Amino acid sequence: MPGLPPVAELPHWIQGHPQSRKIVCAYNVCLGLESWVQHQAGFRGKQKDEALVKCRILGYLFHHFPSYDIGPFVEEIVTISGQHKALLDLGELFYMYFIKLFTFNKGDTPEPSSHPSRQSVDDLVAKIKDELEDAPQNHSTAKKKALIRDGFQCVVTKAYDREIMYENKAVRQAVYGGAGVELTHCAHIIPESINSDTTSGLQKVGSLLLMNFEANAWTVLDFFGHGELLQGLHDACIHRLDNVMTMAVDVHLDFDRLRIYFTATKVPNRYKLEAIDPMFLFRRPEYVTFSTPDAEKYPLPNPSYLAIHAACAKVAHLSGAAEHIEEVLKCMEDTVVLAEDGGSSEVLYTAILSSMPTVTV
Repeated sequence: MPGLPPVAELPHWIQGHPQSRKIVCAYNVCLGLESWVQHQAGFRGKQKDEALVKCRILGYLFHHFPSYDIGPFVEEIVTISGQHKALLDLGELFYMYFIKLFTFNKGDTPEPSSHPSRQSVDDLVAKIKDELEDAPQNHSTAKKKALIRDGFQCVVTKAYDREIMYENKAVRQAVYGGAGVELTHCAHIIPESINSDTTSGLQKVGSLLLMNFEANAWTVLDFFGHGELLQGLHDACIHRLDNVMTMAVDVHLDFDRLRIYFTATKVPNRYKLEAIDPMFLFRRPEYVTFSTPDAEKYPLPNPSYLAIHAACAKVAHLSGAAEHIEEVLKCMEDTVVLAEDGGSSEVLYTAILSSMPTVTV
């Protein structure tokens, strides 16, 4: 888990920002917090490791902030400067309601019924459009719309959807000619679970109020300066087309686990596929270009959503949060009885989050 880089290594765009001095001041607060945790706080072992993760989440966000509007985030840190506990609490907020939220993004797509036929691609598109004409906005309809927009292929591997192959002669011929075919899922960029209903049952895990999960998650995302844009994802709107992509199952898993992410290039709708480790890029393209047959009816994945996901992936791994989550998951698998002193609170919270149902819409 690398320590926070010095001020001189902050991104170049910060130097030209109107609030550059305040941003640097806030970053120095994070550097000071890291030093305090390491040398003065008296933390040891696991407690020290967890505190370092929290302060490094805050620090690495300066290096990978997903928008130019960093002001609210900076203001929050400057306001509580010198209050070590409050700063660590802020780091925990981002750990719980940003990094964990994305890490446990769940969205396996129910398999559509298969009706083998000799439909042309145009006929198949028309058929799906008819089915969607008056359909409510949910995971299933999002999957079908994304398939049309993405050409019935995974946006990364360009392998055709297996179920579509069963229904479509032209796709089968393409597969017979060497095109790839895989089971695909509808992958959400901003997780479905952000709208989860957690108000029933358990109310508290340690000091965390589960009934406030949704409010806290939206509070964290509001720090990224896309308030109005993100507000458009409440309830059923989480399934809007610019928040979903067609992905092969293995690609979807790596995307949800923050192993791969998309970095924008200077070419519109062209992204570089990057990863936390080169092995996750094996036999995958260096660049991915999103396209659509109709930008108004079938909008492309939203660049701001992709930037937030990419920021989460980078910060999670640089801060050590991803490694910590993996340790919690292993502990969750081995835990049979919860500790009476509350020592298993994060294990319980993680178990609840990983199995959290989404709101039925």
